[in-house]
Amino acid sequence: MKNNFEFTLTDFPNDKFEYENNIFSGKATLKQNGALVEQSKEKGKPFLIKRANDEIVKAFPKANIPDISAQCLNINGQKYRMAAKLKWYEYIIGGLPILVVLSGGAIGGFIGGVATVMNYTFFRSDDTAVKKYLKVFGVNILCLIAFVFMAGLFYKIIN
Repeated sequence: MKNNFEFTLTDFPNDKFEYENNIFSGKATLKQNGALVEQSKEKGKPFLIKRANDEIVKAFPKANIPDISAQCLNINGQKYRMAAKLKWYEYIIGGLPILVVLSGGAIGGFIGGVATVMNYTFFRSDDTAVKKYLKVFGVNILCLIAFVFMAGLFYKIIN
């Protein structure tokens, strides 16, 4: 599953950026005005963004807790959001699957965490509101089914 965000940065008012990351593999790319931005191999793997005067600015991708599906860029100590912030009720509805961790421990945490990230991704999609909520509802139901199945399987294995 991939996240794709288009955004602008106040430090680069004439540039359009596009960030794409694969939630499961962690592979990420950044484009500046359609051109791929080089990513450094140094610690933190910053993107090397060019200014109009060819000066290079390091932009570090950082997790955005609690919404890890939408990372931020850290440029000179300043955090810049790459995706629109969700509404408070979208955080709650999308985060419901994480509640299975209360009864499921590690299995519930893994299934609930994956489902929550998927829900937040769906809320940011370009689909209609009805499609977004149907997808999130479907993920929440599948999360519960997957948890019950995995917990039952685990119980049978240990007994």
